[in-house]
Amino acid sequence: MKRGAFLLSFAWVVALVATLGSLYYSEVRLFLPCELCWYQRIFMYPQAVILGLALWRQDLGVWPYSLTLSLIGGSISTLHLLEQKFPERFTLACKPPVPCSVEYIPQFPIPLQALIAFLLIAISMGLLAREARRG
Repeated sequence: MKRGAFLLSFAWVVALVATLGSLYYSEVRLFLPCELCWYQRIFMYPQAVILGLALWRQDLGVWPYSLTLSLIGGSISTLHLLEQKFPERFTLACKPPVPCSVEYIPQFPIPLQALIAFLLIAISMGLLAREARRG
């Protein structure tokens, strides 16, 4: 498998797992998503589709779109983590009924999981950009 196809496949699998994982948390575990969780989903869910289509078409030119979505989504994840760790300093981000400071999984917070997924996709897209320029 060529490097570009591998990077695209890896990013798609990460986006798909993150999307299905967030649906599992909300639909099976019944965790209510907060406002920042919704924004993170807005930047992750389309990537499962966009990267899947790009993989199917072997379109390495998808990297700027996915990278942009990942950088914005990762920024929101970072803000969400700060909200959880320092709720007294970041009070404007979320409103009731579900405050962003709620930690459903304290050992491995959901925004950290999202941040890792966004970072993995962003790194893959950065490497894919270099690959696309070579090709």
